[in-house]
Amino acid sequence: MVSVVFWGAKYLLRRTTVDEPQRNLYILWLGCFIASASFSIVMPFLPQFVESLGVHGNLYTWSGWIYAITFVSSAIMQPIWGNLADRLGRKPMIIRSGISIGVVFFAMAYVKTPVQLFFLRMLNGALTGFIPSSTALLATNTPEERVGRYLAILQTGNAAGTIFGPMIGGALADLFGMRVAMKVAAFIIWTATALVLVGVRERVMGVQGERTNALQDLKLAVTNRPLLALMITALLINASIQSLQPILTEFIMSLRTDAVVSWAVRLIYGNAEAEATVAGFIFALPAIATVLTAARWATLGERIGYPKLLALGLGVAGIFVLPQSLVTTTAALIVLRFLFGVMTAAVQPSVNATLSELVHPSFRGRAFGINTSAMNIGSVIGPLLGGYIADGLGPRSVFISTGLILMAASLWVSRELTSKSVVMGQVGAPTGTEHAGQA
Repeated sequence: MVSVVFWGAKYLLRRTTVDEPQRNLYILWLGCFIASASFSIVMPFLPQFVESLGVHGNLYTWSGWIYAITFVSSAIMQPIWGNLADRLGRKPMIIRSGISIGVVFFAMAYVKTPVQLFFLRMLNGALTGFIPSSTALLATNTPEERVGRYLAILQTGNAAGTIFGPMIGGALADLFGMRVAMKVAAFIIWTATALVLVGVRERVMGVQGERTNALQDLKLAVTNRPLLALMITALLINASIQSLQPILTEFIMSLRTDAVVSWAVRLIYGNAEAEATVAGFIFALPAIATVLTAARWATLGERIGYPKLLALGLGVAGIFVLPQSLVTTTAALIVLRFLFGVMTAAVQPSVNATLSELVHPSFRGRAFGINTSAMNIGSVIGPLLGGYIADGLGPRSVFISTGLILMAASLWVSRELTSKSVVMGQVGAPTGTEHAGQA
């Protein structure tokens, strides 16, 4: 299968008439779509797979740790991979990650104990980097006037993959079992890797002057005030969004189903009892909104500036989260979740575009690696925070805390990143060139 994709893609790309940055965008979009789908084939069904390994007591504790360990190991390793990406190129890091993750997925299909699964998930996080490296490659090998728009389009590929992945995974699990689904996920990520190997072209900037290590890169990030503000904002975004994950399904199940929702479910399934389908659809709404609106937000970002768009997206997203704490019907939640997704569609591409504008091209691999680490830390903190708040104050309180965090992040971005004193394009510049001053 992978060899067919390899030679087929090579044949088609010889006949393409688009320029190199466009071709990179098309291939990386497809690669990130496939990669994101392969990741989400397995993850929604993790508790059921853990239970099949013989875990019955403390099932959700086991599942939580097995889920979270990937983000922990990824947060540790991403700055290291980012440093190597700036030295050796981002394309080799994409290929390394794709091959490695495929091997881990394939090995997961043969685990016998939850401990084995835990360590493979830890290895998965340590070796990951397909999507961050794709983002860094596109940010570095695209004309500056197109960077923001291309990064927004790339984000739609990630979002589309998260929509279709669980659907594919659910069908495979029902038809053939979870172990077969994991093997399919391995072949899918290898296919994405083959596409990148054949079609993507990269101009490797390399690191000029004195080489740095991951700790030196991290020190540069935390001592530059605008860059630190952006990294912490990325952490807060992921923490606030992920804080809803532990409570959302049960919250949806507790709501009254409106007549129009019951009618739609009955039309598709022949009955109105498909609660899991409704919950899955509501989960997917932010990703659907991202696919529909991210590229349009990029046009606005090019006009008003991505830091301003980031502040706008965060603030209005927070406003749309707050009333979700008051809903009593699924229809009301569907509307608010979609509007929330429309605004978060402006957020992540704006983070990536602002990061690209803020740092020197030769530092972008390291910057995206550190930013991914910050996001992963948020992905660990968020669910834990949401769980504690839900247990202590009730699940509706999580929506309030999430909204307030997003609105506070909006104010901070406005203060730290929209100032005229922020110097763009020089953070991490090679020795001998002008560096950004502290804002």
